[in-house]
Amino acid sequence: MAGLEKYRKAAETGENEFSNFVNYAVKKKPEGKYKLHRILMIFGYIAFGLIFVTVCLVFTKLPMLIAVLPLLTWILVYFTWLWVNIEYEYMIIGGNLRMLEVYGSRYYRELCNVKISSFERIAPYSGEYADLADSADIARRIDASSSLTNPDIYYGIYTESGERRVIFFEVAEKTLKLLKYYNPEVVMTKTRR
Repeated sequence: MAGLEKYRKAAETGENEFSNFVNYAVKKKPEGKYKLHRILMIFGYIAFGLIFVTVCLVFTKLPMLIAVLPLLTWILVYFTWLWVNIEYEYMIIGGNLRMLEVYGSRYYRELCNVKISSFERIAPYSGEYADLADSADIARRIDASSSLTNPDIYYGIYTESGERRVIFFEVAEKTLKLLKYYNPEVVMTKTRR
């Protein structure tokens, strides 16, 4: 009966799935393996330019071909840099949490689309709550945060296809309010000092 009361209150105050909407994006910070991939990509662009100049001057003996190097480099960067320019987009629509991994603002991959009510736990990834996210019975870990060292990192544990999964994400104040609205029993929050 308490569930119906919540929806009755929402109807009286004018809240609906369109007013309970969050769209939040974070850019992945270059650190660790991600930073290494970006550095290797830059060295690859430099190597491409050097190899192209060498081929033009030494093997073909046509130095005027070097004039197309900027165009070829731009084309190479356009089609490859997006794989090391990653953003994560979170959306809460109608009680569903949808997370996308966006490559260079052009391509995306869906990381999860889960009903918020099906989460076992949503908590900050720090202090006493971090142990549950690091437990051994988690089959898949998804990092959709800018950096795991960020103090506003939360995690959500859910079950999909019979396996337990954890997803790490950053929360804004409105996101946290909506998570509590759709599943107040499992959302833990940090105490702000």
